[in-house]
Amino acid sequence: MAEFVEDKITQSINDRKNLNSRFSKNCTTYNTFLELEKKAFSEGNLSKKHKELMALAISIVTKCEPCIEWHVQQAHLAGATDEEVYETIDVAIEMGGGPAAAYSRFALNALDFHRK
Repeated sequence: MAEFVEDKITQSINDRKNLNSRFSKNCTTYNTFLELEKKAFSEGNLSKKHKELMALAISIVTKCEPCIEWHVQQAHLAGATDEEVYETIDVAIEMGGGPAAAYSRFALNALDFHRK
């Protein structure tokens, strides 16, 4: 993995860690968003793993690199296999075309990063 990509992933993680408390204190909707996220990704008829894979595909199609990094990590922690991530990327590319294929490279780098 190229050093600048690893730096980008590390920066995304650090930004999330360092700025979440600032958001919580200063942005009135942020805590509500966190509650929504908690409910949306809780186990239900769909497992957390499957919800994270869905969110990964959406993140790729919407070209959100911090979202891609987060949902790769969360899918990995929820037990997603590399093969499941690859299939998720296939769906994202089908839905998002060439731009999604380009952003899928970032997803693969994030997968390598979180496998360490």
